[in-house]
Amino acid sequence: MKKNNSDETLKFKKKRSSDTIFTFKIISAIILVIVFLIFLLASSKTTSLDSYEIEEKGQKYANSDFIQYQGKISVSVPSGGRYILENVDINSFRVLNSGDRNTRVIGLDKNSVYLGNIPIPDLDPNKLEVIGNGYYTDGTNTYFFSGVSEKNKNLSVPMRIFQSLIYSFSKTKKPQTYIYPYKKIDINKRLKPISDFLSFATDGNNIYYEGEILENVDFNTLEAVDPYHEYFTDKENVYYKSKLLPIKNSGNLKIVSSEQGDEFLYDEANGYVFIEDYSFDREKAPYKVIGNKGNHLYNLVFVNNEGIYYYDNQKKKQLRAGDNIFVGNVEELSPNVFTDDENIYYFHAYEVQKKLKHSSGYVLASRNTVIYSLGKKDAWEKVNDIKSGTVGSIWKKGNKYYYFDNLGIFQLIDNAIYEISDKETLEYLLNYNEGSSKIREFIENEKLIKIEGEKKIEIRVKYTTFFLPFKISGLLAFILGIVIAKVSHYFREKKNAKKF
Repeated sequence: MKKNNSDETLKFKKKRSSDTIFTFKIISAIILVIVFLIFLLASSKTTSLDSYEIEEKGQKYANSDFIQYQGKISVSVPSGGRYILENVDINSFRVLNSGDRNTRVIGLDKNSVYLGNIPIPDLDPNKLEVIGNGYYTDGTNTYFFSGVSEKNKNLSVPMRIFQSLIYSFSKTKKPQTYIYPYKKIDINKRLKPISDFLSFATDGNNIYYEGEILENVDFNTLEAVDPYHEYFTDKENVYYKSKLLPIKNSGNLKIVSSEQGDEFLYDEANGYVFIEDYSFDREKAPYKVIGNKGNHLYNLVFVNNEGIYYYDNQKKKQLRAGDNIFVGNVEELSPNVFTDDENIYYFHAYEVQKKLKHSSGYVLASRNTVIYSLGKKDAWEKVNDIKSGTVGSIWKKGNKYYYFDNLGIFQLIDNAIYEISDKETLEYLLNYNEGSSKIREFIENEKLIKIEGEKKIEIRVKYTTFFLPFKISGLLAFILGIVIAKVSHYFREKKNAKKF
């Protein structure tokens, strides 16, 4: 009898322990789901500091980006929003007025130097000097400060979630999602800015770009590939920012891109392709670029002997679109139309928008670039440019006339080639002196008729990240539903068991 009582007691304890563990798991799951749901709401509110009210009613410090309002000093960090300077001494706070645009985001009080809202710990605000080109020193320590904000790489996703939750409830400190980057320079010499080279400085021996040393650079032959990008060369080497690229300077380097597309460094002599410091497979070089400055494509096309390649900016790598379909030499007739030794081709670009469930909104699903063929290139004859080619050009084949468009998809012109429907429209285009609106009117009135060739190659770049918040919220709702159902089922069974 005692044994039976002991067994019953043991079973009861095990059951109670099992119930406790199960209940703990259920509660933990519910809390986790709630935390993530709160994060989704909180993350959308972390930029909710009333910038408009601050900018309208606050006191701005000279020509800087700092504003004092209601006993606090804040600064705008692009893409991140407006941030409060923590522990700043308002009475001694001041800004630099050097005329250098970078100094607009640099503030000082009696204790610290601030880059945006970030205090730099080992710079003496009372001894701070502006070297130039983004470099600063207090005589002991030297820094490079960037005037361009970027995503905070040191803020992990879990920490962002945690900080967002705290901020959503307490409004104490906003997550630092974006910062103005800075770099401390380990140097005993005084730097001097290099004129005509933004973000460059020298100590007499080394050349610095954004605080980083360029290896083996020859200063006397240093130059930018072009004024608007961060590729540089000397007599021998090629650099992206301060990074030495694994090629030699051929003397035939240029920047190529589609309109509003990714920008590449292209070596015309050797057919090498780089985007920032990422290199296309050099063993497959030379590549020929097609579509430079084109505006009826999202992706430039790079062709070698065996294939057609492109860069997927979502996967961050070179991909193969298919076999090389072209015969012989490829030549451009316009940025959007080209030929090989036999045929004529043109680009066409379109987006796919996906409708959100339980919503009237749409999100971007993919961007697509298609190469179409119009068959043999024989008998195509150029008639004239329209406004020096800025609008487009007129071509003839047989007794028909065609409009080759150079305005592009960003001017809401859907196709690269249209047939001109009548003589009146042809005469108007030959003497054309207007903008894009008249071309759109011709298309709407079917004076310009879209033609469609044979599809040869299609490039698709998927934008799955745009769905992530909706997928997460849907998944969490699904999990929460399962958890609630399980809990209900568990307690219902427990209640029924007690009846017996």
